[in-house]
Amino acid sequence: MPVSVVLDYTLAIPQPQRHLINVTLRIEGLTGSETSLQLPAWTPGSYLLREYARHVRFVEAHTDGQALAIHKTDRLTWQVQTNGASAITVTYQVYGYELTVRTNHIDATHAHIVPAATLLYLPEYQDCRYNVHLELPSSWEVATGLPKLADGCYGTNDLDELMDCPFEVGELRRYRFDVAEKAHEVVVWGHGNEDIEQVLADTKQIVETEYAFWGDLPYDYYLFIVLLAGANTYGGLEHRNSTSLLLPRHVFKPSKTYERAQGLIAHEFFHTWNVKRLRAAPLGPFDYTRENYTRLLWVMEGFTEYYTDLMLVRAGLMTPQRYLERLADDISTLQNTPGRLVHSLSSSSFDAWIKFYRPDESTPNTTVSYYLKGGLAALVLDMQLREQSNGQQSLDDLIRYLYQTYPITGPGIPEADGMQQALQALTGSDWSDYFAKYIDGLSELPYAEAFATVGLQMQWNYKDRDAQGNPRPQLGIRSKAVDGRVQITHVLDGGDADRAGLAAGDELIALDGWRIDEDGLNKRLADYPIGATVQLSFFRRDELLHVPVTFSQPNPDFLSLTLVSQPSASQRQQAATWLGTPLFK
Repeated sequence: MPVSVVLDYTLAIPQPQRHLINVTLRIEGLTGSETSLQLPAWTPGSYLLREYARHVRFVEAHTDGQALAIHKTDRLTWQVQTNGASAITVTYQVYGYELTVRTNHIDATHAHIVPAATLLYLPEYQDCRYNVHLELPSSWEVATGLPKLADGCYGTNDLDELMDCPFEVGELRRYRFDVAEKAHEVVVWGHGNEDIEQVLADTKQIVETEYAFWGDLPYDYYLFIVLLAGANTYGGLEHRNSTSLLLPRHVFKPSKTYERAQGLIAHEFFHTWNVKRLRAAPLGPFDYTRENYTRLLWVMEGFTEYYTDLMLVRAGLMTPQRYLERLADDISTLQNTPGRLVHSLSSSSFDAWIKFYRPDESTPNTTVSYYLKGGLAALVLDMQLREQSNGQQSLDDLIRYLYQTYPITGPGIPEADGMQQALQALTGSDWSDYFAKYIDGLSELPYAEAFATVGLQMQWNYKDRDAQGNPRPQLGIRSKAVDGRVQITHVLDGGDADRAGLAAGDELIALDGWRIDEDGLNKRLADYPIGATVQLSFFRRDELLHVPVTFSQPNPDFLSLTLVSQPSASQRQQAATWLGTPLFK
């Protein structure tokens, strides 16, 4: 379809305190007696049907002052009787007050506008001209990755680009730096304990490091949208030439919380290549009305998660020692997640639409994160590549090979065997065993073997030990404090609480007849040896119940990664190449 149809949007926010966007959509170049308009049900990068149409109201259509019949035909589609008119105008309002990187948020100070949550489009005319005008309070500015046109509006001929360029508008703080003669802008909404000069310097270092890794910057301009909000707000969403980052306003100090912000920047910026250009075949062009399934999120997100902290080390923003601590924590988390023995990585990727964004009380027992396990599977694959090639090949080479083999203009990585074919082409070896065991199967990842490549050894122990080093009892629950009581949120399969018949939602109130709160429970558990039996009292749906609980020997839950005492020359070299800096003295 030639670009003869034009969609011209005007987004007006006359009263931002009402959390509303008034949208006027002028459509020209139509043919026929009717047309359909749709609003996306999801936004790429966040694999959940969010049903944005639930926030749309007062949808009307007219032409030359005459009202046109318009009615909703399904959850996200409106049918307009155009009566043969080639140009029509559609007006509607969009409500937005959910502060995430995936949803609209409008208040008196700013508006974060997600196009997928805001802009109706023509499903049968996707090769259109899209123009976006903004009518804002006089003191507000606009930041977006969408190209700006000569007349002051923003536009594109690409529906996916339109939906992939959020707008941040308001009284913004704007900062710029250049890398490889390309402009990068950091736009900040909100205030916290940030040292903005340090943030800019670190962000630039991340950009330079990832640029060196990939070998190009595939854009002319890049925008970091930084939203600073409450203590429990956190998230990021990648786009082709921008990213939205939602951070707690006081995350920048101390250093261990700031590294989380640095990691979010490194992760989302790495997606500029991995996901936004190098992608699984189903992830573009997008069907915005339904789930776009792929079994390769362990590559799209898992590989990106693996490189997140690794890029910080290579950029000099994280020490190798701190990196090993975080890596050990990730392994401990996975090994203490029973779902790793139930749900494969490829299945976890495919099930993202129904599981990852909808956690419940069974989640730790029934699924595994394609971020967490995907990153650790990437670590294992990296070490295997380095070991088999005597340091001549690594995961770096594989992902860059994929980037060259599957450009953005192509079909993407084939679902069935694209990754295996790429590995075989790169190495000349058969990798079917790796996929059968660790991607499609449930085998435990071979950490010790992998770490031996770079001269590391694993030491398992217990987080909670007595003076003699013996483990203290563990109930095998996850909990939260509710009105001074301990409410169970998850009961881990195979743990003492599971064997005793406890369930999520139970409120623990006493141990051996003595009242407990969350802190008191941990202190009281420390009074008992492994093998002891206690009576646990709790409320279940307002009924007081008592059960005996016998404390069994827990599995080690704390991992340390330490250097071998006498590393070989190969281990020294492999470790230095891996981290980009020497690991051994």
